[in-house]
Amino acid sequence: MENLHLKINDRQAYKDLMQFLEKYSKQELEIISVTDFKKQKEELDKELEAIDNGDSDLMDIDEYDSYLEKVINEYED
Repeated sequence: MENLHLKINDRQAYKDLMQFLEKYSKQELEIISVTDFKKQKEELDKELEAIDNGDSDLMDIDEYDSYLEKVINEYED
């Protein structure tokens, strides 16, 4: 995966570029606005800090499967 950050100063150039990029599927190319990127980075940094500080509850796949089974059983009736 490669990331590219652009600053476009011309409105028409921006429209042309966006029109070109929209030809690609989500699997090939995802457009992330700067504000979304910054917000996502801040959220991920907070999550990583919580993990590093031991403030997160982590589960392996078997524990998570067991947890989901318990929740499903509670609402099955």
